[in-house]
Amino acid sequence: MPSQLPADAASAVQSYLRAADRLLPGAIIAAAVGGSIALGAYRPGRSDIDIVAVIGEEWRSCPNLVRRLRLLHLFQLPRLALRAARGLGASACCNTAFIWESEVSMPVTRIRPIASHTGEVFDSSGAFDVNPVVWKELVDGGITIRGRELGGWELDPEPAQLRPWVRENLQDYWAPLAEQLHTGSRTLSAGSVEWCLLGPARMHHTLATGEIISKEAAGLYALMTFPNHAPITEVALAKVRHTRLPSAPPVADIPPRSEWRRRTASAMADIIEEA
Repeated sequence: MPSQLPADAASAVQSYLRAADRLLPGAIIAAAVGGSIALGAYRPGRSDIDIVAVIGEEWRSCPNLVRRLRLLHLFQLPRLALRAARGLGASACCNTAFIWESEVSMPVTRIRPIASHTGEVFDSSGAFDVNPVVWKELVDGGITIRGRELGGWELDPEPAQLRPWVRENLQDYWAPLAEQLHTGSRTLSAGSVEWCLLGPARMHHTLATGEIISKEAAGLYALMTFPNHAPITEVALAKVRHTRLPSAPPVADIPPRSEWRRRTASAMADIIEEA
């Protein structure tokens, strides 16, 4: 296992690939890690592991390939449940997108994923992570965990499609989510604040610079770019960092939890509109 991987990530990947080899002998001919590891933002005990796995062409004729991939996904669940019970959360979870060997070097928006799984969700026919953002993460900082080095994959992240894809993602996912928050009444958790606020902040940064950043970096970017939303951004950053909420100047004005929904919706709306 590559020495660049954090110890807990290397252990999780090794266990995952062993299970894959039992369920699909010889199927995964290449694999690489992107996400927080590629961005240099992996947090042991907090981050998951984003993998792109390449399936050999001879498996196209396998009638139960997707069923086997679903079993591989289920293999992780007992371990993750045990970690959650110990208060460790669903970290070191392998979230994987599967693609065919013959499509690896195709423009990313033309690749037809075989299947994918993220957390407890299994998608039997698609993979959100096969997109220009994730492909750029892989090209810029991905780590090979099986097969030939990433440079030999000849990935095509379609740089010209990066900003259009991000704009579409903002319009189709983040803007409706902001509207749901605006019209809803349920109190938000810190985890929801983190997801809802830092996602659009990352998209905003990519549109402005063409670069991909981590959640924590997006929080710092939001503090600078949207200082009027600093109090609720500090809530998101504290969740990312797994630290207590600030209780002293200059950010002692952290809003009470009853205001988190309204303030998050407001921050999202401003970030999306500016983007």
